[in-house]
Amino acid sequence: MNGLGRTVEPMGGNGLDRVPATRRFDPRRHRRIAGLYDLWLAPGAGGQLVVPTAPGRPLDARAVATLVRHGADAAQDVRILTDDGARHLDLFTEVAGLLGHDVLVSPDGSDIRHAIDRSATGSARPTADSGPLDAVPLDRVTRQPMDWLVLQPPDLATSLPGWFAVDDGLVRPRTGVVGLPLPDGLALATRADFVTRRATAHRLGASTGVVTVAVTARSGGFLVGTYSGTQDVHSGGQLAALLGDLPLYGADLRLWLTWPSDADEQARLVAEVVELAETTGATVWTPPAGGRAELIDDRRDLRAFDPTGAVAAWQAHRPRYADGPSTLDATPEGLLVSRRDRERIVVASPAAGAVDTGSADGHPGPARADDPAPGPDGTSPPRSADPADPAPPTPVGDGVAVAEQPAVPLPRPALVTESRRAADYGPPWLRRGQQVNAETFEAYVLVEGDPARAVGDGLPGVELFVPAFLDPRSAPAGSDLLRVRISPGGAIPMAVLRAHVPARFKYVLGSPDTYLLPAARLDRVRLVGGFRCDGFSRLLPTVDADGEPLRIRAAPTSRSVAGLPNDVRRWPGFGTRQAYALLPARSRGLPRGWLPLYQQRPVARPGRLLVEVRVPAGRTVDVGATHTMLAGLPLVRSRVDRLHRAGVDLVLASRSYDRIVVQRAFRAQGGGWQRIAEFTPGPLPSAVAGLQSAVPPRVDPPSTGDT
Repeated sequence: MNGLGRTVEPMGGNGLDRVPATRRFDPRRHRRIAGLYDLWLAPGAGGQLVVPTAPGRPLDARAVATLVRHGADAAQDVRILTDDGARHLDLFTEVAGLLGHDVLVSPDGSDIRHAIDRSATGSARPTADSGPLDAVPLDRVTRQPMDWLVLQPPDLATSLPGWFAVDDGLVRPRTGVVGLPLPDGLALATRADFVTRRATAHRLGASTGVVTVAVTARSGGFLVGTYSGTQDVHSGGQLAALLGDLPLYGADLRLWLTWPSDADEQARLVAEVVELAETTGATVWTPPAGGRAELIDDRRDLRAFDPTGAVAAWQAHRPRYADGPSTLDATPEGLLVSRRDRERIVVASPAAGAVDTGSADGHPGPARADDPAPGPDGTSPPRSADPADPAPPTPVGDGVAVAEQPAVPLPRPALVTESRRAADYGPPWLRRGQQVNAETFEAYVLVEGDPARAVGDGLPGVELFVPAFLDPRSAPAGSDLLRVRISPGGAIPMAVLRAHVPARFKYVLGSPDTYLLPAARLDRVRLVGGFRCDGFSRLLPTVDADGEPLRIRAAPTSRSVAGLPNDVRRWPGFGTRQAYALLPARSRGLPRGWLPLYQQRPVARPGRLLVEVRVPAGRTVDVGATHTMLAGLPLVRSRVDRLHRAGVDLVLASRSYDRIVVQRAFRAQGGGWQRIAEFTPGPLPSAVAGLQSAVPPRVDPPSTGDT
């Protein structure tokens, strides 16, 4: 196996003979490939790579990237011409990240040789006047060609192919239109946006009943690139011809694009979209004119936005002779969903004469999704006597029958703007003076795990807020829900949120269906009941919780740092500060999730090591300050109290271990800390690995400064 997790096997039979004619690498005879920059490196002293003309200067990733930038075009990929290139996999992966382009390296156990296709020369050996020679990695033992390894930028790495074709040890330019496969469609790209388009195309999930085409809008048309590096603006008819291999007639086609801001270009693009629909016979869906489509990472789906950045419904462009209605629905949440699946989602409540699943104390069962909102006195108006309402009871097992009603959005509340002196909301980034609900309304909350436990212990989460939505169909398929009643001032509509929102949940911004329930206002939120999805798009009432408060409890440590919320107080506020960490003296390594740190040197403990570290700004959680901040949020349950009582000052997340430098190390001896001699400062992981050993290192005698 190589560093990429795939087996590198000798290749053969396609471009080269099984035993190709080879000669040592000769830069004067090397074949150049358009769009690919070749960098010739050689091993130097100590195994580090060097430029052959400067063997005394070892290269790191930044030095290699600088060499490429000085000699290559900004749009070029890079091929490293050195034996056993995969031995330096980390180095060249970092180079790919610095350049933002693919880097091609030879496999481990290979030599770079120049090879000639003997079928082209018709001779068994290359002649002196042969043309340029191809660089090929050859297995050092079998002398068979091996494939080049393609290293993609780490932040943009995918399983999709690169710009060049790699086969039988040869690198060859691809031809034709630049297209990347989507789960149900195609992503069209150009040389300039190939890497980023490939990364986003890889993150899109499979959809139901819609073909997706990602394309760039340019000059009132569709920008299409070729592997020769050229690009051209296509009309709707020309784009239809390029998509001829996709099953579009009578289908739904979703365009993943960003509209131009110019009004004239928008008008021309509308005409091209209409032409695309007429030519293909497909219903073409686009974001509103001037808007855009963006990927929702947590759902691996696309959401439409209008020109202001607010969530908007997709727009349908149907051919004139379309047969029947579209099979898709455009939701107010900016999604495209199957109409059949959407209509199948129902909320079930106990039917008349059926066994009531409410509690034994006489409380009614959970309200249905289509119940009217309660009046000012807390009562609900009578339901219609229409025989079609409710639907006939449907048995669900154990003798219980339910009346099923299609899930419909709950009514939206009126809004009012609070003054800047209003009560706090909880999240530190959420400033005062937001728009809030002016009247009581009901909404749904997504719950992970057992709804009954969520009622008693709280919703698991890592944020100081809970998102709620009016339409139960906005939840991912198969999700369990809680229904909540929110008093005035308890919810902030996300569509009009006034705050600099952290990037981790910007995908919910602008949705007219979504509300934010801040932690400091959870005393205004009461639970109505819980619903569990039965796997057949039905939400069945499982628990009656009318009047119980909504709480947030600490998420599992796998989703948080030490079971704390994402919004915490950080230390140090600026600069670099000194702290201490206690570690086992024997070889156990660093904790996987987080490490407690102390601002003052703790007392000596037998069998322990003490390391003095330097902490950059904002790298740790200040437990004391976080405890004070969360003390005003009684409905948020976290582990900060336990950490505070245990005397933990700071918490360092494992993702920051590499950023922490150990300055000095001490071992418990004679009731005090004795400094370990001959210790070399370095990053925390490597320093601890060297300290935790079975053989105690020599320690310095006690000194005033170290005890």
